[in-house]
Amino acid sequence: MTYSFIRKAGVIACLVVCGGCAQVALVSVTPIIAALARHFDQATADRIVELEQKQDWSGMLNLAQAQLRREPERAEWWFLQGYAQERLDQPAAAVLSYQQATRLSPEDEGAWLALGRSESALGRPEQAIQAYRQALRYRPESAQAYLALAELYLQQGQPDLALPNYRESLRYDPELEQAWIGLVSAYQRTGQSERRDEALRGLRKLDPAAADRFEKQHPMK
Repeated sequence: MTYSFIRKAGVIACLVVCGGCAQVALVSVTPIIAALARHFDQATADRIVELEQKQDWSGMLNLAQAQLRREPERAEWWFLQGYAQERLDQPAAAVLSYQQATRLSPEDEGAWLALGRSESALGRPEQAIQAYRQALRYRPESAQAYLALAELYLQQGQPDLALPNYRESLRYDPELEQAWIGLVSAYQRTGQSERRDEALRGLRKLDPAAADRFEKQHPMK
């Protein structure tokens, strides 16, 4: 699954779908669900989007499990099962589902990112890093994978390791606001005030309000 969609306020509108795939036109959903919906017929895609919008995670899990009984070798159903399990606060179960999804579809960037996220939720950063690096192995230009690595390193108190990953994330997606915020924070934590200010200017061009909030919440000492 890829993330070539229009992003706005944490959701996206899925616009372009090729023949035989579902069209989820101008429906606000999370990037993961929009990417997943492309792989199904229209009725199935509509149902998945409906469940996501209602936050009916139990219903989504039931749907995935029912379909897995029919198509156990289809990676998308394992992914959907993992996605529902994540939201039901079942990270250990989600890891197993995502692992199966990556086994069946090893080039699926989204599955590796989701696996890393669930490993991180279980307090297993090394396994999470391995998953994110696998995403980069198959898609070296993945801004989201670099961002995930950077965020994990920053959470671990390693801003020096976070910095190059934030920069790579922005190299591939200069409008990724979360990466700009992380970059500013990492520079601040490493005491690089000039570079922090430079990154803050980059954030301000993208979102002046976000830059103002950061300065208010994290003033330079």
